[in-house]
Amino acid sequence: MPNDPAQPNRPGLDNTSGCGQPGPRCECCGDLGDIRIITAATPLGVLCLSACPRCAAADTAPPITVHTAARFVRQHAAHLGIDLDQMADALAAERDGQR
Repeated sequence: MPNDPAQPNRPGLDNTSGCGQPGPRCECCGDLGDIRIITAATPLGVLCLSACPRCAAADTAPPITVHTAARFVRQHAAHLGIDLDQMADALAAERDGQR
């Protein structure tokens, strides 16, 4: 599910300050206007991607392939300065209520 960085619920994993500039188009629908970096929780982990306001507000995971999601999760972990095991630990702690 996408998470607009203006209202994060996972401050650590939703941090987009190291994710660079948004791409030229929404990676969900292809729109070209008002693109921002958002995070999305997926079964593979938290990823970052460029999205328009409509897709950023959607309550569904972005329509990307598993291969692309895995690449985006790895890249986002690198943006955060953590590895995939640390991301998995943070998500497990969140699920267990140990924020």
